[in-house]
Amino acid sequence: MKEVSRFPAPVGDLGWFSTATNKDHSFADSSVMEADYDFIVVGAGFAGVNAASRLAENRPGAKIALFEALQVGMGDSGRNAGFMIDVPHVTVGDPKVDLEHHRWRFRLNTIVINRMRELKNKHNLQIDWRESGKFLAAREKRFLPALDNLARFLDAIDTESKVFERAELAGKLGTEYYIRALFTPGTVLINPAEVVRGLASVLPQNVHVFETTPVLQVLDGPTPSVRLVNGKTVRSGKIILTVSAFANHFGIPQAGRLYGINSFGAFTRKLSDEELTTFGNVEPWGCTAAHPAGTTVRYTASRRIFVRNGLSFSTHQCTSPERVHRARNKLRKAFVSRFPKLEHVNFEYVYGGMIPLTFNTQSLFGEVGRNVFAGTVGDGLGLTRSSMLGLYLADLVCGIDSEELRYLAKTNAPSWCPPEPFLTMGANLRLAWDEFQAGGEI
Repeated sequence: MKEVSRFPAPVGDLGWFSTATNKDHSFADSSVMEADYDFIVVGAGFAGVNAASRLAENRPGAKIALFEALQVGMGDSGRNAGFMIDVPHVTVGDPKVDLEHHRWRFRLNTIVINRMRELKNKHNLQIDWRESGKFLAAREKRFLPALDNLARFLDAIDTESKVFERAELAGKLGTEYYIRALFTPGTVLINPAEVVRGLASVLPQNVHVFETTPVLQVLDGPTPSVRLVNGKTVRSGKIILTVSAFANHFGIPQAGRLYGINSFGAFTRKLSDEELTTFGNVEPWGCTAAHPAGTTVRYTASRRIFVRNGLSFSTHQCTSPERVHRARNKLRKAFVSRFPKLEHVNFEYVYGGMIPLTFNTQSLFGEVGRNVFAGTVGDGLGLTRSSMLGLYLADLVCGIDSEELRYLAKTNAPSWCPPEPFLTMGANLRLAWDEFQAGGEI
């Protein structure tokens, strides 16, 4: 495999990481790094941390190294909206996926959420984790049929949901912006940077976590190894690559089938007691839009309002500070339109992050080189899906069979993508059209 030419980098002010209570936790010092490990995991996001945790469970005597280019929680795993969603992320009527597949997705999502909840409780982790559920809300009447269709779909796969109309919804959210929402109770709302960092901090002692330690190259073969930017080479029995669409830069056979879109998030400063009274003194909540290009909104446990919107194609799996700055206007407009009484409240953090995708929405999962395995989400549902891929990649490399593993192996194969520059041109046109169609949902 080739040397990496691009590395992840923080862009903007990372609100989730900056407000994480465990941001100063210390992981392993480079002085304890060994020359050989039984397993190496590259990428300490939700996929990588869950992979390392499961490897330690499957092989308690094994030596395991987990390498992260940034600080744990600074990558895209810590730059999303913080929804751990249990129900399938579905477009109603999508011919590529039937009800049985969605039942599987709900089952797998539930497995990984339950596992992380058990780890949190076992180690008494004091992290931002709220069993609050999720609202899927519409501003415009033309999107109401989509909510009704989704409610019928969820009923068909035996999952719970509830419809809230405008007046009752306003009491739940503190805003009259939306006319209807579909509520699903199984979503967990988290500070993703704090949670992934917390889970990494309680990995067993046989797992060495090395943050700010970028991997320059992965070499496959009978004894695979990684070359680090600091000049060291570390050998392993097997390697798991959980680096999202950055896997393209490692030269895997599937390079070019993985891509991402940039989206942008903003946090207000903490709301005062008086502002909270105006806002409605509501409990923390999370709301996604009835149109996929719409604005995601959260009122967080830290008394801030979070908004996320703005889409652009991530040609090189990164974005620029200038693009983050330009995103501020659209984020600000979304915030003020929903909370006009809080127009005076400033944004404290604005940042950019990447949503991983594939052309057919199927994830990358499996062997990508001799003794090298990789997992990358294909449908944008990052937290639960990437956690799931990491969990079962660990089972795959350990030879532990299950129905769940066989399902993932059978249903994940990213399809071919058009080459550049056609991919970026076409994707940006499609994203612009989607945002135009979303209308008031942005």
